[in-house]
Amino acid sequence: MNKEKVGALFFFLLSIAYGALAFQIPLTFLAQQEQFNARTMPFALSIAGSIISLLIIILPPPEGKRGLTLTETFTGLDWGRAGLLLALMVVYGLVMKWIGFVLASIIFLMAGFYILGERNIKLMLLASIPMVIGLWFLMSSILGMYIAPGEILYLLGIIK
Repeated sequence: MNKEKVGALFFFLLSIAYGALAFQIPLTFLAQQEQFNARTMPFALSIAGSIISLLIIILPPPEGKRGLTLTETFTGLDWGRAGLLLALMVVYGLVMKWIGFVLASIIFLMAGFYILGERNIKLMLLASIPMVIGLWFLMSSILGMYIAPGEILYLLGIIK
């Protein structure tokens, strides 16, 4: 089994799990009768991902293209850096409620850039701050989503 088949198997399982979790999306009484509701896109993505993954698993590779074995694929990768990024994602999820989306996202991006090898602080700030502020503006002002500012701002008395 080569890396393409292993990746396709992973995404097949992920698509099946995503489709199963789509059943847990709550619908209002009126939304249950609609053709397009909150469950439609997750189901469509799950079906499309499952079909494409199955095709990659079932169909043979192109002529003359030998895939690497699983051992050859995973040797020489920087597993320490990948582990640090996974730990950073967990910490990001845990601290977002307390320090807020904007500050947590800026810190997350800067720490991720640092782990990936970027050492220019000015570049990291110029890459993370405008992107986070732009995403926050898009979600809160244009899409109308409420994003809590963070518990620490309430505790410090900055926001009442």
